[in-house]
Amino acid sequence: MKDEHQATEEVVIKEYPKSTYWLEGHQVMAVGNLVLTNERLAFLRQVVLSEKEIETLQKLSQEATANTLIQFALSLHKKNFQLPLSSIVSVKMGLYSILPVRPCMRVYYKSASKKEKTVSFLFTVPLLKRLLLSEFPTLGWIRAINKAVKAKNQP
Repeated sequence: MKDEHQATEEVVIKEYPKSTYWLEGHQVMAVGNLVLTNERLAFLRQVVLSEKEIETLQKLSQEATANTLIQFALSLHKKNFQLPLSSIVSVKMGLYSILPVRPCMRVYYKSASKKEKTVSFLFTVPLLKRLLLSEFPTLGWIRAINKAVKAKNQP
């Protein structure tokens, strides 16, 4: 019985601790953080927390599961969103701009109405790391999401 509970427990696979831009076309819709778990992909907008919210977050971070923490973070802004891994069709690389070259990640998913939609993300990388090409998060995220979706869809 304990093994069944552990198999369904939500676990954070990857998160981008720096800023991520949520894009629609070439317009930045919001700045926040991206979190990938074994159940969902969540975008959490940056918000200024009240003292009460900070206390709640500190308490949850010590006691709560990943699921509870993400649900709390999603509740902090009404325009945060999440995509269940089961609704993601594919994840590909796109271009936000050609000069300078700024790759973005495009996530294709099925909406509740079964229409295919797209959401895009641009990862901010510090200038020095960009110049040295020492960090290229877009490809890592694409691989991680595709692997998580494949694992979720296997019986």
